Parts: sequence; C-alpha cells; structure tokens
Amino acid sequence: MKKLLTAAALVTLTLSGCSLFHRKSDEAWKNAQQERPLEVPPPLDLPPTAAAMTIPAAGGGAAAVSAAPGATADAASAGSLDLNDTVDNTYRRVGLALERGGVGTVTAHDDAAHTYRVAVQVQVAEPPPQGFFKRLFSVFSHARTHAVSGTVNVAVRAQGSASVIELSGEPAAVQQVLALLKSRLT
Repeated sequence: MKKLLTAAALVTLTLSGCSLFHRKSDEAWKNAQQERPLEVPPPLDLPPTAAAMTIPAAGGGAAAVSAAPGATADAASAGSLDLNDTVDNTYRRVGLALERGGVGTVTAHDDAAHTYRVAVQVQVAEPPPQGFFKRLFSVFSHARTHAVSGTVNVAVRAQGSASVIELSGEPAAVQQVLALLKSRLT
C-alpha cells in the first residue's frame, strides 16, 4: 500500500509539475509596446540593383588583351585575337607560333583558306565532391585532373586592314592555344 501511495503521489506531482514552473501572467503580450522602426541612412536604404538584371555577353570569357603596338585591343570574343598585320603575314606567324609553342600538334593546314587544325592535350581539373559526407568519406576528396584531347581550329581572316585570328573547339584547349598565341604574337 505504501508503494501505491508513493506511486500515486509521484504521478500527481509529475502531472501537476508543469504548473509549478509556469508563469502566473499568461497575458504578458498584452502589455507589449510598439518600438520605433529601424532608421536607415538615405544612401543605404535600398541595395544597389543597377547591374542586377544585366545579361553577360555570349562567350563569357575575357576579351583578348594585347600589349604590343601591332595588336588592337578590340576582340570579337574570348576565342579571337586581332592583329594589325596582313592576313598572309599573320597566317605565317601563327603557323610558326603553333609549331614552336609546344602546345599541340598541327595536324592539318590549308594555305588557301588560312586555317590550321591543332590537336591539343589539356589537363582539366574536376571540382572536389560536394557535400559534407561525400568529402568526409571520399577516398579522393581533393580536386582531380584528367587529360582531355581536343581539336582546335585556327582561322585567320581579314578585318579591314587588319586580321583576326579565330579559334574554335574544346573550350579548355582553345584557351590554352589562345594564351600561346597571345604570348607569341603580341
């Protein structure tokens, strides 16, 4: 009987224990007052939205930059380079730069059309795995690189009194050949 009374007292105390710690005033929110709104200085009242809806140009890369007096600063896209030289002379200089540059192998060329085809091996970095657990339990959680073989088509075209070198193909390979041509020709 003593155990039953102890258990009943314990159950009663447990079920009514919530009211022991409960605040007596349930209506504290009725006494709340409105505070002054936050004041923001006039130049900081709105975030800058001038460039929020601008659409980037196609190609997404940086424009070709030239430092030599024989090159112009205007480039059509990231895969082109403008030079103030004749088409034949630019074609010859591009051929020498591709042969001596070591960036790839010239597999074909057309002297009449002023084009080259270059086979290029490029090391492309893969991003590390995303997510905490993938990185934690992945054996190779660091960034990996793999070789990508790509073909880059190089064409020299006339643009007024100057000439433009246009590159097309696998993007990483195009950037590698473009960097070589910029360093050799400008």
